[in-house]
Amino acid sequence: MANPKIKDIRSNARKRSAILRIAEGGLMDKASASQSRLNAYVLNELLPSLDIENGRVKSTTSNLRKASQLKGLKKFLRNVVNASMYDYYDNQFNNVSKGSKKYYGLFETPKAAEDRIKAKGEILTSGFLDSLFDKNEITQSIQSTIVNGVNTGQRTAELKTLLTEQIKGKEEKFGLIEAYHYKNGRDEFQAYSRTLDNEYSTVLNLNYAIYAGGEMDTTRVFCSEKVGNVYNRETILSWNDDNWQGKKENNNILIDLGGYNCRHDLDFISYALAKIINPDIKKSKFDK
Repeated sequence: MANPKIKDIRSNARKRSAILRIAEGGLMDKASASQSRLNAYVLNELLPSLDIENGRVKSTTSNLRKASQLKGLKKFLRNVVNASMYDYYDNQFNNVSKGSKKYYGLFETPKAAEDRIKAKGEILTSGFLDSLFDKNEITQSIQSTIVNGVNTGQRTAELKTLLTEQIKGKEEKFGLIEAYHYKNGRDEFQAYSRTLDNEYSTVLNLNYAIYAGGEMDTTRVFCSEKVGNVYNRETILSWNDDNWQGKKENNNILIDLGGYNCRHDLDFISYALAKIINPDIKKSKFDK
């Protein structure tokens, strides 16, 4: 196995981290654009399909039936909004995979191992995406607003305003699609990257890692105490038994690290490189 220079390791690690930040930032931009398309559909196609009289949504059995089904909305979400978001995730997971491959390529990963890791990554991606889009939160939220509008015979102008604020957000509040993907998808880019880290490091017998990443006002004490230091694998695994604010339920330290919204990385390296950073580091019991 090659033993690259620390400066090359750090350079590739920063590039990989940049890929993750781009994926996260672009996710919200993509969600915002999808919200605008969804809002246009709801206002220009869905609402006009209801029975309206004198500027009000009629409180009728027919309207309630339409509001309880919303087949067109479900189809639009599936074929337009979700299809677009799905493609974004798929492309970004692929970029993250390339960043990991380049980082661990410095240690000369065998091609057969890379192929296995790539295959496992594709399975993980597929499973995550299937789970992410197998929910109806957005449909149910819009449906609730429309049903209430029908029941109260609400003015269409007022209903349009409420739906737009709900779908696109207001001031500092996320819209429906932004909020959903911030909650359910944003952390997954980092979790996916760490999963690949674990796979590569196991294959390459890299049992030491730099706790990498920056610090800001919101950085947890758990993370700030470790940033920039190098640890062996058993020490890292022992953190699963610690408790701290922001720790996820059933937190897997190798995948979740500091918990919710943690953007730190474990940059796995060899024992020789770990000794350069910390001459006193103990040899890992996992070394083969």
